[in-house]
Formats: sequence, C-alpha cells, structure tokens
Amino acid sequence: MNARRMFMVLLVLTTVFLITGCTQSTAPVKAAQQAALTPNTVGVATSPLGNILVDAQGKTLYYFASDIPASGASACSGSCSGIWPVFYSDKITVSPPLMVSDFSSFVRADGSNQTAYRGWPLYYYQGDTKPGDVSGEDVKKVWFVVRPDETVMIAQRGMLGLFLTDRMGNTLYYFAKDTPGTSACTGACLAKWPAFSAGSISTPPVLDPENFSSLARSDGINQTAFMGRPLYYFANDTKPGDTNGEGFNNVWHVANITGTVAIAPTPVPTTVIPTSVTPAQSPISYGGGY
Repeated sequence: MNARRMFMVLLVLTTVFLITGCTQSTAPVKAAQQAALTPNTVGVATSPLGNILVDAQGKTLYYFASDIPASGASACSGSCSGIWPVFYSDKITVSPPLMVSDFSSFVRADGSNQTAYRGWPLYYYQGDTKPGDVSGEDVKKVWFVVRPDETVMIAQRGMLGLFLTDRMGNTLYYFAKDTPGTSACTGACLAKWPAFSAGSISTPPVLDPENFSSLARSDGINQTAFMGRPLYYFANDTKPGDTNGEGFNNVWHVANITGTVAIAPTPVPTTVIPTSVTPAQSPISYGGGY
C-alpha cells in the first residue's frame, strides 16, 4: 500500500513538473509570435517616390514646409487641419533603419497631440484613400512626403519663399561672391559661414538630385552645392527655422530652390547738404562681405 501511494505521489509531481516546464518554454515563443504580429506604429514603405514614412496601416505621412521643426507648434490649423489631419501615437515603435530617438510629440494650440519626426510635425492627407497613396506630394508646393533618408529638405517663410534646409530644418545659404563650383568664403568667413556637406544626396522629389554636386574646397573641406552654388550655414542661426543670415551685407541669402541669388541694387550717389556738423563716426566694417 505504501509503495502504491508513493508511486501515485511521484506520478503527480512528474506531471506537474512537465506541465510547468512546457508552460515556461512556450511562453517566450508565444510572446515573440505576438510581437511579430503587432505592426510598428511607424514604418518605411516603398512607393513611386522612393522609401517613405507610413503609419501602422501603411498610410503615407507628410511634412509641411511652413512648419518650423522642433518649435513645438504647427502652422496648419482650422480648415487646414481638416485637409491635413495630424498623426499622433502615444507610443512609437519602429524597426531599423528608423530610430525611436528621431520621434517626439508636442501639444498643439488646439490642445490635441501631434507626433514629429526630426522635429517636423507629421500629417496625413485627406485625399489619400488607401495605403500607398501619395497624392499629397507637392500640394501647393509646400506639402511633401516624409522620406527617412532625406539629407536636404524644403522650408517656406513668407517673403523668402521656398528655400533649402538640412534634414533638421537648419537654413542653408548662398554667397553672392561665389562663382559656379567655387567658394570665395575662406578663413574667418568660413568660421561665420560653415560649409554644408550632405555626403549622399536625397531630396524631396520636386528637386532634381542631378542639380546637387560635391566640390572639394582648396582647404580640403567637402562642400555640397546646388546648381553650382556652394551651400552654407550661418553661425548666428541657433535653431531650426532661423534665417538671420538673409540679406547679410547684401551678399548672403537663403538658398532658394531656384538656385538664383538676389542682386543688390547699386547705390545711387546723392548730394547731401548738412544742416549741422556732428563729430565723425567710425564706420562699421565687416570686410569681405561676411
């Protein structure tokens, strides 16, 4: 009797051990399978415009050239937000080549939340009816699909029109004294106007990549040029959206997408008859136009 009872106890313990072991071994597998079935909140999809940013359902995401990246605000409100609904996810999950650190969120003026990519607020387009649609590209010349590999972006500011920025929204400039394929900004000038170098070129589809080139400067620095015009930053621009270099000394201008530089009007000499005499003041000189 004791032997039979002992056998039954051992049988029960063995069964419990096997069940526990099977449960522990299958739990990680089930968790991994569930994770594989759950789509990322943001992903990369192929399209006629190249690789683009999409949501979990594959719907295209856009950016607005009038927005100022990392400003915590959107320039699209009212009827605009009806046509361009905001994208927001309270938890961003991605897979390579995307990085979670490139995403952030902010509270809009209307109290709703919006997700941003590299500081650029993200939107849908009302005209896209199914995953893969990209009908919002270049609408009104200021709406563009988000391409994760872009190194040059387009911004728009009032009278300045459309101009080039880096992927974080930092303004790029032209120097009127440059000649095609050659930079006239060296030494102290380059400290105030650092050369922009994108390495590989990826741009919004409305820009022709063939218009971008890389030039080897005499100082050994590689610099990116657009339509032959070398591109620069301005040291006094401290955040995305700043355009403090526009019109500096009448020779520095934001890099408009036409590739042209405004020519400062030649001053017309005038004769002024002084009505009183004041002490002479030393003129301020920036030397070299920088």
